[in-house]
Amino acid sequence: MGRNRSRESPDTQDSGENEQFSLRSSLRKASLSLSLASIAILMAGGAIYLVVPELQTPGTILIAGALTVITILILNDIGSVRNVLTARTGKYTTNTLVMILAFSAIVILLAYISFQNPHRIDMTATRQFTLSPQTHKVLSELDEKVEATGYFSPSDITQQAVKRTVDDFLHEFSRRNRNFSYEFIDPDLKPSKARRDGVTQYPTIVFKAVDSDKNPYRFTPAFFENSAGQATFNVSEQDLVSSLLIVTGTEQKTLYFTTGHGERNLTDTEEQSAGYGFARRGLIGENYKICSVNLRQIATIPTTTTGPNCGEVAAAVLIVAGPHTPFLKDEREIVQEYLLAGGRTLFLVDTHSNSSLSQILQKWGVSIIPGAIVDLGNSLAGDPRSPLVRRSQYNQEHPITIPLDDTFFSETAGILDTLERSPEGLPPNPDEQNINLNLLAESSVFSCITDNKDQIDCYDLDDIPGPHAIAVTIEALAPVGSPVVNPYTSDPDGIHITSIVVFGDSDFASNKFYYAFSNGDFFINAVDWLAQRYDLISIRPKPQAFRQLIVNQREFDFIRYSSWFLMPSTILMLAGLAWWRQR
Repeated sequence: MGRNRSRESPDTQDSGENEQFSLRSSLRKASLSLSLASIAILMAGGAIYLVVPELQTPGTILIAGALTVITILILNDIGSVRNVLTARTGKYTTNTLVMILAFSAIVILLAYISFQNPHRIDMTATRQFTLSPQTHKVLSELDEKVEATGYFSPSDITQQAVKRTVDDFLHEFSRRNRNFSYEFIDPDLKPSKARRDGVTQYPTIVFKAVDSDKNPYRFTPAFFENSAGQATFNVSEQDLVSSLLIVTGTEQKTLYFTTGHGERNLTDTEEQSAGYGFARRGLIGENYKICSVNLRQIATIPTTTTGPNCGEVAAAVLIVAGPHTPFLKDEREIVQEYLLAGGRTLFLVDTHSNSSLSQILQKWGVSIIPGAIVDLGNSLAGDPRSPLVRRSQYNQEHPITIPLDDTFFSETAGILDTLERSPEGLPPNPDEQNINLNLLAESSVFSCITDNKDQIDCYDLDDIPGPHAIAVTIEALAPVGSPVVNPYTSDPDGIHITSIVVFGDSDFASNKFYYAFSNGDFFINAVDWLAQRYDLISIRPKPQAFRQLIVNQREFDFIRYSSWFLMPSTILMLAGLAWWRQR
């Protein structure tokens, strides 16, 4: 039986061995081409997997296929591979490959750790990517989860440009507080989500409080032309912080600006003008509602809310910004009644103005000194009539001035303490013993007040020597049994406290000087203190500077051709020199 067992013929066996040898020979001949192609496919698959999240599955297939082909080629010629690796040159090659792989692994590991723990350094001249202290304060107090969703059209270049700016800010927000997260959505790919968020135009950023029934807030960047005449969208750090305050339910308080006496124009947004458009924008960024009030048209300043419109909402702060014509008697009585009820008022008065505000302020222990301060110790270069206030000239313990850097004032008046005090420091008048005055800022000891509009020194005998108060606060207990109750000024014991801030200048907060030094912060900090929003008193972000490289055609050609040829040629020359020396 064993002898009769069928066997394959020699021809059939030789044929199979020949086919196998032919396949292995073909693989050996094509090994170089296949290896190079597999390496290229492997790199392409890795790039697709890392760069295009939507194509990670095809990228994985390419990587797996390339690795499979490389493995087959190695197994097909394992003897040659072993000989190459064990030979002298092979050992050097293996050593080099191991070092390259180890270095690559270390770089990848460092990149992964850096990605998981990002830290960025702002190298811009204006620190435009560094969050302001105010933003840090708001984020540190964020104790509920907030999500931001940005909707930007991918086909609009201007929207993509502003998207990068928003991404920079929101990334910093999420780094500072893990309760904040954000994402960007293509509205063309997910229109249903855009509809659910109530988004009807792009770009729009939707802020939501995750674990709350508060309504989401939709922020739409304003469209404008920048200083170079290019159309773009305006998104500032302050806009995003304001959106965060709104969605977390921070109460929106109402500010009333008086009108009818030549006060500063709130709608004027010209950069070099005397208007208060920038100040208004800054207050809106702090989540305030702005109202204008003509005292001749109302009987009292609102202290209770009876409706949603201006004139029907309680005034958190009354602001008198640089009037130039007198307040009539009945207008002064309205302001005085508001203060007696525990009102909060910001007075910004100008020297040589005939506003009759001193008649109101004298009842609260201060008066405006006629004339302007000339400061020979600290002032802007070449202009002694513009005092510069340094850190040492602030009240170092008052929350309004603690965070401030330098500020300056133009043609500012001095503020005089008119309370008559006993040797013990208490006013003899019992009605004045409840009044507490605090200095905020003052001129230097080498200053004076002069009534001469052209004088720039302090050598006249009629000059009043300094230092002089430039800004003060007044706090007083409102009379018991006041006829009007102000909900914003009652402490837990039901005592009404009148609070007043007086500046001897209104020009420092105008558009022309608002972003100079800490001028704008001084103004808004005073409003925040009066409105009892102490958590917002800080330094705010400055507007981003638009920087554009402008070159002529010759300079552009040099930059272009030097980048194309100069650097590569230099590298090739150095490589050739190294090769020649090794020979």
